[in-house]
Amino acid sequence: MQLPSVDQLKRRTTLHLRRTFFRTTLSRSVVRLIDRDKSMPLGKRGELAAERFLLKQGYWIIDRGVGEKTGEIDLIVSDGISIIFVEVKTRSSDFAGDPTEAVDEAKQRHICQTARLFAVKNGLENTSMRFDVISILWPDLEKSPEISHYKSAFEAIGDFQMF
Repeated sequence: MQLPSVDQLKRRTTLHLRRTFFRTTLSRSVVRLIDRDKSMPLGKRGELAAERFLLKQGYWIIDRGVGEKTGEIDLIVSDGISIIFVEVKTRSSDFAGDPTEAVDEAKQRHICQTARLFAVKNGLENTSMRFDVISILWPDLEKSPEISHYKSAFEAIGDFQMF
């Protein structure tokens, strides 16, 4: 069995510290942010609601709003086994269709490219990964939203297939 390098241990420790920090400190503040700020844009409220939902499901928040030249990933979480890249789509109604319909092939390609860059930067190339989509319908901001979580919503596509 090969021992991990110092760099790998530093990366793991950093991810562990981030996960612990987000899980304990920020999970409480997420609730306050959503409830307090009624002027917050719908998309941001949706991302915070998705984060709250995932924390209640037992996921660990690793990072959020990760942006690269190739695109942005709303949430990066872990279930203790896999790293999960989550795209959150929030709508006030389903008049224009289900929010998940906005995660088309082009969007999936951008998410995959950004996920690959994140994995390489953090030494996670050999870690199990998946792509989830969370759909949020929030017609009345005073009430709780309707949240649907689609696990393994799509496979890695394009030149960046690695999972």
